[in-house]
Amino acid sequence: MAALDGAERFVLGAPWDMLAFMSLPPALKSASHPLARQVRLLAKGSQERRDAGLFLVEGLRGLDEALLAGSEMVWVLVAAGRASQPKIATMVRRASSAGIPVQPVQEKLLGRIAPSDTGPGLLAACRLPADANGWSELIASSTGDILPVAWGVQNPGNLGTLMRSAAAFGLRAFLSVAGADPWNPKAVRASAGTIHRMKVARAAEGDGILDALEGNGFGLVSAVARGGQDPRSFSYDDSTALILGSEASGLPAEVEERATPLTIPIASNVESLSVAAAGSILFFLASRSLPR
Repeated sequence: MAALDGAERFVLGAPWDMLAFMSLPPALKSASHPLARQVRLLAKGSQERRDAGLFLVEGLRGLDEALLAGSEMVWVLVAAGRASQPKIATMVRRASSAGIPVQPVQEKLLGRIAPSDTGPGLLAACRLPADANGWSELIASSTGDILPVAWGVQNPGNLGTLMRSAAAFGLRAFLSVAGADPWNPKAVRASAGTIHRMKVARAAEGDGILDALEGNGFGLVSAVARGGQDPRSFSYDDSTALILGSEASGLPAEVEERATPLTIPIASNVESLSVAAAGSILFFLASRSLPR
């Protein structure tokens, strides 16, 4: 479904005073309203988000991160019963002052259509980057850097945590391959706003990724549970792709054959680390080779 625009984009009524919440438009009550339908589509899957050119951001913190990062916010939905609560009212004023349409929604309806089970009371749509699928461009533009590559990581929460950790240690780009969509609402939430500030792309399949990385001068390094080099003594090249796989299925055979394996030493009575924990450690160790 394409993004709503013009008269269909919003049923706003007359302009409203930012300080007078009673002048907000009437609350939406119907699940068949175009905005409610669009929310469900954006929460559904990666193709729906790309068709609309939008992705969802939830809650006070999520909207604050998006606005601070300068992401283009298209609309904001607010639970009608919470619009006058001080923190939510402040966010509504910020959005309105930036020219972003704000639409109250019946609280039960917003709780039903929002991706989160916790009912944050605020939900917004932001413009999806035009190069969200531009993995080859991201690889080419990341030459000279350490590029985190999440390969087959299906859990969007883990993916978002990896993005957050990568950004925390100064890595500037992130590539998801054959796994969860970085703009899945759970991934966006777990990224703690870093998705708005990093170069991010997704490749739906792994075909051609390794060739593109090596063709752009990247060395390939992979995280494995056993048998790899100690990452504490590994020397990273200027262009290194740091590849992490799924906890359930690991990395494809081709990656294991072509990449230098690294193994984080852990206690013998612990089977392995989660991909989010392993990634955070490796990103920190890799970041020590970055210019200060």
